[in-house]
Amino acid sequence: MGIAGYRAPKIKILYNGVDKTDEIPWIDIGIDDYESDESDVLNVLMHWSAPLPREEDEIKIYIDGAFLGDFTIATIKYNYKQSYEIEAISANFFKAFREKKNRTFKAQSYKEILKSIAKENGYNIKIDFSRMDEVGDIEQYDLSDCAFCKKIADDLEITFCVKNKTLIFIDKDKDHDRVEYTITEDEIIDLNYQINHTKKYNACEIKWFDSEKNKSVVSKVGEGTPVLKFSDFARDEAEALSKAEAKLKRQKNSVLAGTVSIHGRPFFAGGYINIKLKDEPKTLRAIISKITHSINNNWLSTIEFF
Repeated sequence: MGIAGYRAPKIKILYNGVDKTDEIPWIDIGIDDYESDESDVLNVLMHWSAPLPREEDEIKIYIDGAFLGDFTIATIKYNYKQSYEIEAISANFFKAFREKKNRTFKAQSYKEILKSIAKENGYNIKIDFSRMDEVGDIEQYDLSDCAFCKKIADDLEITFCVKNKTLIFIDKDKDHDRVEYTITEDEIIDLNYQINHTKKYNACEIKWFDSEKNKSVVSKVGEGTPVLKFSDFARDEAEALSKAEAKLKRQKNSVLAGTVSIHGRPFFAGGYINIKLKDEPKTLRAIISKITHSINNNWLSTIEFF
């Protein structure tokens, strides 16, 4: 496997928009990049003699010419007279995005609601999922905007994440909206994966209470057997069918999972990883849920996928 390709990466650090690479004597750099709503995290271990950074200052990281993220300093950890470590996050969660709110969005689509939340918090936004134009009344009760966005994403079985000051909401199975990455067996340093040979459902039934008919009803998506069955609250049949579709999609998305380590590559969480192995007749294909970049005298990327 790919052991022989270690090399020293070329690092560029912009501090508040100014190139400070030569003035920051770093020891180790780590970047955790998430596909989910978790904030991406940058950790930089620095010599004690390095200029002391300030909380809420901005850092942009480039490795071998590739942009790997825009971060805001959140924490500074000290090893007195030896070194200190800065921890920076990809989204400025110090502000109202983490403050709990109580409100109701009336007669608005998901797209309109999410756009208004992004605007309130100073984010750009990318929205592209099948149910984004559905209109209804949605309550935000004792939830921060961040938690509310995550709840919407979980309910709809879509991807929600914060990348470089942008809120992103996309369908998990929209191939054309995700970057494709491919690695071969010769590039792999370490690989562990599992294929879950669980029952695959072809249809899904939801039992819900219809207040107009004053009785419980069953709605179904998909065809054939086996059928996945569950009960849940729904305001109408359209919402019931949407929940059943999300439940069925969630089950289909949980077949392959694992981790792979390679020499550093500018991959990002949320993209598709295609792994070509000599002993597997089919290419392993999954969504990158997390990627950890570890940089010192070399650059290693460890990818978690599902």
